[in-house]
Amino acid sequence: MTTGGIHRLGGEVRYPGRPTMTIMGCGGAGCNILARATERGWAMGHHVAVNTDAQHLLTTCADNKVLLGRRTTGGRGANNDIATGEAACHESKAHLEAVVAETDIVVILAGQGGGTGSGAAPVLADMARRRGSMTISLSTTPFSVEGTVRRDNAHVGVTNLALSSDVSLVMPNDHLLESSPALSLIEAFKAADEALLEPVRLLQRMLTRDDVARLRTALHSAGAAHLGRGGSNRRKGYGKALDEALANLYPPVGMRECGRALVLFHAGPDEPDDEHLLEMVRTAHLSMEPRARTLWGVHRDEAMEGKLRAVVMIAPTPKR
Repeated sequence: MTTGGIHRLGGEVRYPGRPTMTIMGCGGAGCNILARATERGWAMGHHVAVNTDAQHLLTTCADNKVLLGRRTTGGRGANNDIATGEAACHESKAHLEAVVAETDIVVILAGQGGGTGSGAAPVLADMARRRGSMTISLSTTPFSVEGTVRRDNAHVGVTNLALSSDVSLVMPNDHLLESSPALSLIEAFKAADEALLEPVRLLQRMLTRDDVARLRTALHSAGAAHLGRGGSNRRKGYGKALDEALANLYPPVGMRECGRALVLFHAGPDEPDDEHLLEMVRTAHLSMEPRARTLWGVHRDEAMEGKLRAVVMIAPTPKR
């Protein structure tokens, strides 16, 4: 269903089945996010852990594991050196290409700041795209107290990952603590996992094989994007869920600057109905630049009776 630049995901099924998805945790922090997701039963596709640190990789919970750069690092990690992380990933290119072969969507999880997350993740994203996969990168940046080396590495990694991925979303660790001051550090990381992985979990539940081409066309080379999440219920009004998501976009951005958006809803089995959701999406779409393209979809779940979650990924219009 297409209406004036707005397209519904999951609405038409000519080719039955779900797209294949590979979730790759890259480096220590990326593998930790992947392991926590696996332990919580969040099956999002084929889970693959890749790292230069053999000991850490051994303890990571995943469907498949790849030790990067045996000759380059000897399994002892990249030691906060981006060039070493890049070289290790190039050394393991043949193995990695086999892992992502014929995968429709590759999701890369990384913690920026170290040598593997900042060095290997962009190489991995570029490799997946060259193999024909749509690539979504989700990463965190280090706490301020972690020092200038990790901060500088993170800046390089974030920049390179945005250039190498179709879509790249970033969440600063400092932002986690600011938004959840009452949580312990462990609880804050779990909350961060939910925030970072929520769009992927929803996409995995609603996408059909027909949707992959539309997703590629709409978000191809979007690069650095903005993520917003919001929730509401029947009593407060369902529309507040999307309003909250758009008000909390990170990094902040003006809607009129943006020309591509993905709006995902997690709703109860019956309400709000599709017409209500479409009207919410249309209102947001009209606040974007005139030739904007917006994809939207909904995953319905009995556990969400009377509640609504909205997740938005939005990107500026490419500069010509």
